[in-house]
Amino acid sequence: MISGLDVRQGMPRQAGKNGRMARDTPHLPAQIEQILVVAPTDALRASLRFLLEEESYRVSAAASIEEASALPGGFACAVIDHHALKAMRPADIDELMRNRWPVVLLANGTPGVELPVSFRVVTKPLLGAALSQAVREAVSRRSS
Repeated sequence: MISGLDVRQGMPRQAGKNGRMARDTPHLPAQIEQILVVAPTDALRASLRFLLEEESYRVSAAASIEEASALPGGFACAVIDHHALKAMRPADIDELMRNRWPVVLLANGTPGVELPVSFRVVTKPLLGAALSQAVREAVSRRSS
């Protein structure tokens, strides 16, 4: 839950075994991809992890870009909260992310700086469908 909203909002549900409701997942990834989440707050990292794991991704999480840069590569995509980038210059961000993975940037509005071409921006507050779509597009772009 983010700000009282179910991050899975808008995803179709259907009756499962024992009459319980089960989430319909027609767009699961063909292979399980590893996604990096970078967010400075525990609550946001946990919410993003939950949403992406519900989409059948494996998730590694970090509180900062420095912590994330120490992780081994191999991510299909990174989901980064804009607060994690505040202390960095655009050139430093570009150099850090160059040739590593596409990025979905979570922002409160339109970023005031020019971002690398590999960045997609999703405006907060997020709804699950917008983030899910941006991640799927980033992963598929990297795969092609």
